[in-house]
Amino acid sequence: MSKPASPRRGTQAAAQQRRYRQQQKALRKPTRDDVARVALHWIITKALRRNRESELEMWSETIVKRLVRQGFERDAARRRIDQLIARYEGGWAFQGKPHLRHDNDD
Repeated sequence: MSKPASPRRGTQAAAQQRRYRQQQKALRKPTRDDVARVALHWIITKALRRNRESELEMWSETIVKRLVRQGFERDAARRRIDQLIARYEGGWAFQGKPHLRHDNDD
């Protein structure tokens, strides 16, 4: 059996993770979630602009299936995707990160 991690090791790991995130932020390196958000926005808005509801539905169903395989509840996943699509359809703009804008450089 392995030993539980010491509180000191956990604190050091947390500090190291904070430093890493600060470094990545300073380098303006997008996270995996940043890339996923941009891709999601692009896919949904492109399908909506082209009136490709069937394509969007097929994409949505694939995402729901994959979320269910990860352990998420099917109806909750479907509702979340439908909410996002409805927001973008209603004109909801992509939510950028204001701290990354070039006009905020010191």
